[in-house]
Amino acid sequence: MCRHLGYLGRPRSLDALLRAPAHSLEVQSYAPKEMETALLNADGFGVAWYVEGHAEPARYRSPLPMWADENLPELAPRLATRCLIANARSATPGLGMGIANTPPFTHGPWTFSHNGFVASFRDGPMRALRRDLSDAAYGAIRGAGTDSEHLFAVFLDALAGGSDPLDALRAVVAKVDAIAPARKALLSLVATDGAAIYALRHALRGDAPTLYLHRAEGDAWLASEPPFEAPWEPIAPGTLLRLDAGGAHREPLA
Repeated sequence: MCRHLGYLGRPRSLDALLRAPAHSLEVQSYAPKEMETALLNADGFGVAWYVEGHAEPARYRSPLPMWADENLPELAPRLATRCLIANARSATPGLGMGIANTPPFTHGPWTFSHNGFVASFRDGPMRALRRDLSDAAYGAIRGAGTDSEHLFAVFLDALAGGSDPLDALRAVVAKVDAIAPARKALLSLVATDGAAIYALRHALRGDAPTLYLHRAEGDAWLASEPPFEAPWEPIAPGTLLRLDAGGAHREPLA
């Protein structure tokens, strides 16, 4: 399990998005309130953000706990963005540590974050999933075999096959159900191309990880836990969500 955050709106510093709120993602890395399967998110963190004039995101990742990284307090106030995805990681045992395994994952214009897990992923499901990937999607996997990065590869394959982003998230769920039909899978997924944010709150044979939405004055925040006091809407399990300049669009997974 992890904690993640998405933002789309007016330009804000990374500090304002990740560190300044009272229950910021940095605070959630050591004092989460709604974790079910772990106590801390101390296995690294990452942030991908979009800059005007660049189609592909910038990214900063560290294997350190978010609170222990000495670079972030210096960098975050000096960097600003209209769109961001960040993740404070709580690694699933056996799925690898280090920067290459730290979300969010990026490929081309896309950024992807996963809060949850596929139970016993390396005991069968990983091999089955890899067999069905295109060469391009397989080549996008850089880490040591995390379930999250493999789900991103399925998402990329679906996009390459002509699916829109929400249907690509549907394809991820269908693939997990096919390769792990009797296993628990928690799937809070957030993806962006810098223009819109796409998200899913779902679970197979378990309780869906928390996901909240806050919208105000043209800004949209998506979070595992609300980082500040405001009207936050809990996203219902089994819901797909698209956030863009036109607002928030919801539709059922099935």
